[in-house]
Amino acid sequence: MLMAENQKKSRKILAVDDNQTNLVLMKVYLEKMDAVPLLADNAQDGLELALNEKPDVILLDIMMPGMDGHEVCRRLKSDNRTDSIPIVFVSARDTAEDKIIGLELGAIDYIFKPLNPGELRARVGAILRMLDLQDELLAQAHTDPLTGLANRRHFFEIFERQIVESSEKHIPLSLVMVDLDYFKNVNDTYGHLGGDNILKQLAEILKNNLYPLDFAARYGGEEFIISLPDTDLDHAVRAAEKLRSFIQSYKWNISAELLNLTISLGVAAMDASTLPDPYELVNKADKALYAAKGRGRNCVVRWNDMQNENKDEVEALHKNADVCELQTEIHGLEKRLRSQAIGSIAALGKIMAAKDPFTANHVENVQVYAEYIAREMNLSSEQIETIKTAALLHDIGMIGVPGSILTKSTPLTEQEKVVIRQHPVAGVRILSQVGIFNQELNIIKHHHENFDGTGYPDALAGKHIPFGARILAAADTFDAITSDRAHRQAFSHDEAISEIAACAGNQLDPEIVDALLKTAANHPEHWPLKSSKQSAPAI
Repeated sequence: MLMAENQKKSRKILAVDDNQTNLVLMKVYLEKMDAVPLLADNAQDGLELALNEKPDVILLDIMMPGMDGHEVCRRLKSDNRTDSIPIVFVSARDTAEDKIIGLELGAIDYIFKPLNPGELRARVGAILRMLDLQDELLAQAHTDPLTGLANRRHFFEIFERQIVESSEKHIPLSLVMVDLDYFKNVNDTYGHLGGDNILKQLAEILKNNLYPLDFAARYGGEEFIISLPDTDLDHAVRAAEKLRSFIQSYKWNISAELLNLTISLGVAAMDASTLPDPYELVNKADKALYAAKGRGRNCVVRWNDMQNENKDEVEALHKNADVCELQTEIHGLEKRLRSQAIGSIAALGKIMAAKDPFTANHVENVQVYAEYIAREMNLSSEQIETIKTAALLHDIGMIGVPGSILTKSTPLTEQEKVVIRQHPVAGVRILSQVGIFNQELNIIKHHHENFDGTGYPDALAGKHIPFGARILAAADTFDAITSDRAHRQAFSHDEAISEIAACAGNQLDPEIVDALLKTAANHPEHWPLKSSKQSAPAI
């Protein structure tokens, strides 16, 4: 679930500076931002604090005795325990070269001394907003939106770690699969809202009846899964039987009625002397569960007791209508999760629009252009949806770019260009924490690569650039040149078409330019989309 505004955790910010006056000032400034300041007056103490405290952000001086800030940054970025912590260099060295070096080492920003409290608050605030977004998206990616329990994906992340730990410590680990009996009847009688109410109640029962180390998740549909660390098979069966008995006597509240429902449970345990595949152990518990349903439901079956039973009968149980319904439900849950995550990200467009009005319509326009190009090239519906999602998310990394750069009316300096060019990588860094945009990440990261290899961030060329990124680059370029910016007026339709044609073979893929020109000729009313007053076309 998303964090409520008043539930956001206090952020720890580490300041490393050999000047005590600077540390005192930063402590005051950070406390005014409701952050928890961590202070180090030398590089070695800073490294130890970063490793032990895992701060959310590091403010790092460059010129320090013994080990300078550049070396500290190298060490932090080479250690997988600290490589994801955002680093901001704070230094009196104010040349463009210094800033470029810092950013190339992996820093996310660069602030010049003497410190301006307003600038520090704005720069660090942008980073903290990015971290809040990461946490919100991670929570969405890990949480079942209906029940508030962990989802299937997060369960396996935790369960795999539990298996390794149990094997290393030679302690038992058990698994319980839980399924509500005749749940389809509940949905048929009370509707899906009534069924959802029952699932929420069951989730609360699980939360309130587990030991601290136990971990419960919604596996899909009306099926739940529970891992029990340091619990052998016999104790796990007793725990499952206790839960079954409690559910049988529980009065379920639905539509002002009190119902009696039951559950079936399957139990399996890990052999502490081996390191099993987590999916293998889940499969055993799952088969035991379906054996319980085959025995009339409302009972507990352990995997060990059914190994000599008719395996064909067990397999047949897995292929029944319940399994098909479960698979459909899981697919629906994944789609809803993506939709919710995209909605949360889109809300941040308001923050970027406040910095630069151009961004208010840019994302929507690019999405429309990209879809037109993709359809002209006869891509599959799945490919088109991936490109559309990437288009919607492609500029999320701009949230860390100061508004003064975005709205600057004069040419950007070299150091400002370096800051701008960080946004595709910053966007990928934000979205990669979620785990549900894997197909879109490469498109977003490389949408500023040029066909001739002169783009960024990796100077890819030709067909080495992901196909979706080449489409997004063309759509992005067309909208950029046909929109008014602080430093220039928009190109006319004919000027834009000529400019795009001239980019074929250097900045843009000639094949994609050809598709763009064809669809622009076929749909002149939508090329260009001049403002938010012009609605996006139905395609």
